[in-house]
Amino acid sequence: MIVSFYGKVREFTNGESNYSPASTTYSTLRELQGELCAHYGKRFETFINSNEAYLFLVNGKGVMMSGGLDVPVETGDKIDILPFIEAG
Repeated sequence: MIVSFYGKVREFTNGESNYSPASTTYSTLRELQGELCAHYGKRFETFINSNEAYLFLVNGKGVMMSGGLDVPVETGDKIDILPFIEAG
């Protein structure tokens, strides 16, 4: 499993663009989010739990309409976290 960060999200990952969790036994995106908060610390946790607009993609597909943070994740998944962009 690899997690990639884009745009403003990198401000909260010490500039890192990718992270491979030590464990791949997460059953949901919510569990993985907990690992990311533990790894990157309070700043990341505050951001990810704030009202900031960002998107989680699992294997290129948005998760908000298919279970949100409770969507299942598997060992080979590619997770992307990116800022939400609005166009008018």
